[in-house]
Amino acid sequence: MLNDREIAELLQRAAADLHPAVDVLVSRAERQGRRRRRWRIAGIAGGNALAVMAVAALAYTASSYQPSVPARPVPGLAAGASSSSRPAPKPTPGPTPGTTPSSGKSAPSQHPMTQRQMLRLLRSLLPAGSSLSIVPPPYGATGRGSLEVDYNDGQGEADIMLDVTAFTTVSTTPTSSAVIPLTCPHPLWTNEGTRPAGALPISCQVRHVPGIGLERDAVMYADSFGFYGINIYLYRADHTEVFIQVGNGYFDPALPHVDRARPPGSMALWEAVVQNPAWHA
Repeated sequence: MLNDREIAELLQRAAADLHPAVDVLVSRAERQGRRRRRWRIAGIAGGNALAVMAVAALAYTASSYQPSVPARPVPGLAAGASSSSRPAPKPTPGPTPGTTPSSGKSAPSQHPMTQRQMLRLLRSLLPAGSSLSIVPPPYGATGRGSLEVDYNDGQGEADIMLDVTAFTTVSTTPTSSAVIPLTCPHPLWTNEGTRPAGALPISCQVRHVPGIGLERDAVMYADSFGFYGINIYLYRADHTEVFIQVGNGYFDPALPHVDRARPPGSMALWEAVVQNPAWHA
């Protein structure tokens, strides 16, 4: 039987893992809010059962998909919006089982990137000759560290969302006490609607990128409109999270339009974009 001292120590250890990552919570809340707003407008504009089903599918995805989830997004994708008022992340007392070990470095001290800075860097990393323009409010991202653009490589328009934020601890174990789980579902997602002919197959993998950090690469399921995309999360050793999602179409202004069977570029291209060290939170 445990004595009083042992019980007190046990409670202290349990409480030590309860530090909420407020910056992450704020980021995810803003992201989900933008996404829900987009689909609420879609439901009003559609005025039919299909739009209602899309809203219901979004609500399910937002509540069950981790580490969740984007703005004006490819439905079923996750993304990270930032907030200019985001408080600094609280440090954790140490890694827990199933989490990435701490590098001993604090979160980056630089100011979050502006949208113009993000746009310039993103443009420099993409093939020449393509067009790239910021999606303005109310549908586009707002604040530093978050960007949404319309991209066209000459083969059709695509919606791209990019977020750069700070984080504390990442877990590869769903039951871990770490605040950010980074896992793939088993079994993988299933399509809500008809996947376009020639679409990339649904896939997901979590991997350690040597010298960089922990990354999840996924091709998401198609929503009821046939909309899907490439979705990549990278958690760097310097506590910077970089997220990108690249769709197979665009929004005009709220309804999704499938413009191509596959998102532009390749998984390798978008991995290289996410892994560029110039992104900072």
